[in-house]
Parts: sequence; structure tokens; C-alpha cells
Amino acid sequence: MTYLGISLIDDMEEWLASEDFDSAWRECYDRASRGATGRSDRNISESVLFQTAAALHSHLPHGALERMIPQPDVEFIRGAMEAIGAEDTRKAGVKDLEHFEAALVVVYTHLAHCADL
Repeated sequence: MTYLGISLIDDMEEWLASEDFDSAWRECYDRASRGATGRSDRNISESVLFQTAAALHSHLPHGALERMIPQPDVEFIRGAMEAIGAEDTRKAGVKDLEHFEAALVVVYTHLAHCADL
């Protein structure tokens, strides 16, 4: 799907609210957490967040987002989370899937804001 908003931020917000995003992040999360013993979807490790955020990049819709949004790295992800005052994921990971999805939204929203400057 191609988004045709006025800005990268508009396109990103539209994608982040879509079913495409929902299924993509869950697929990436499942791959990143594969092999985890006793997966409970609570206190999700920071490394799973990094892997999921990076893998999610390949699911960006064709068009401006795909061309203009870089793949997030560890430093960017930590900075995006710090900018909103989120708990340090290095200590206890991400609380649960709801917070995990919110973290991905924060990261990709920050990417769009940076790319739109």
C-alpha cells in the first residue's frame, strides 16, 4: 500500500494506525522472540525490541516512507524511548505487548519526524 499524505509524518501516522502495521510488527516480534524459553510476552528483552524494530523496516509501505525512513539502530531506539521518558529497557525489558507496540510506534514516529526535517 502506498500512502499519499502531505508529509512523511502523515504517511507514518497512517501506516502506524493500519492493519498492515499491526500484522507486520507481530510477525517481526514472533521471529525475534523465537527460541525464547517460556515466552510470556511480559518483560520482553531489549534485544527483541531492537530486532523487531529493525525487521519492521522491511515492511514499510512502498513510496516515500520506504525511500526516506532509515532502519533504526540501537542508539536511535534508546534515544527515542528516552525522549518520551520511558523506563530504561536495559534493566527489565519492555513491560508487555501493549508497551512493546507503543515503543515501536514511538521509534517509527521519531524516525518520520527526523526524516521530515
